[in-house]
Amino acid sequence: MTIDSSTVSGAETAEGTAPTESPDGGTVIAALDLLAHWWSRPLSDEVSRWLDAVEIEAGVRRRIAGDIRPTAARLSFGMGEVLALLDEHERLFVGPGHVPCPPYESFWREDVPVDIRRSLMGPCSADLRHLYAELGIELTPAVGELTDHVAVELEALTYALSFEETAPVARALFFDHVRKWLPRLCRAVIHEAEQPFYRELGAVTLDWLAYIQRYFETAPEVQPGTPG
Repeated sequence: MTIDSSTVSGAETAEGTAPTESPDGGTVIAALDLLAHWWSRPLSDEVSRWLDAVEIEAGVRRRIAGDIRPTAARLSFGMGEVLALLDEHERLFVGPGHVPCPPYESFWREDVPVDIRRSLMGPCSADLRHLYAELGIELTPAVGELTDHVAVELEALTYALSFEETAPVARALFFDHVRKWLPRLCRAVIHEAEQPFYRELGAVTLDWLAYIQRYFETAPEVQPGTPG
């Protein structure tokens, strides 16, 4: 992970609870925490965390689907696939050579001048730095990742939702940032990925974003200030 601050998984809230009609904060936090990890670079320690979270994933999926019946993990793989996952991650998101799915908000934003579209470190980066400062978090220097990397934004959103006083920051992160670009990245990954894990990650993220948006639209403390 990329941020110098402890995230709150919310997994205990999401697991083993009967479904409700309205999205609940615990499930949203658990879902975002999982997504932040899955979009991170799949080094051995990170992948070990993914494997440890299989039951958490199943619980989150049951909650989001409104179904308490047992279900298998949707994103499944073995430790023997770590190198293949890392190779695919580098091909999709890093390079060298053509990078089909840059994991950065600046690249995917369409509501910017034409001459800076499909570029990095766009105007959103400065706003994100301001929001992260409001949360009192900063990027881990050793990682060297940009502020608008998908995993960084999702981890910051997880953290912001974990405290009542930072709900306005969570609202801004979701409506002014995550919602405006992440679906485009997901669709690109579904199209470009060769490894089943990443195709499924794109699909799962799209599914869960719909639930997360419904939470923000219905929870009074995180009502959006302006329509998106």
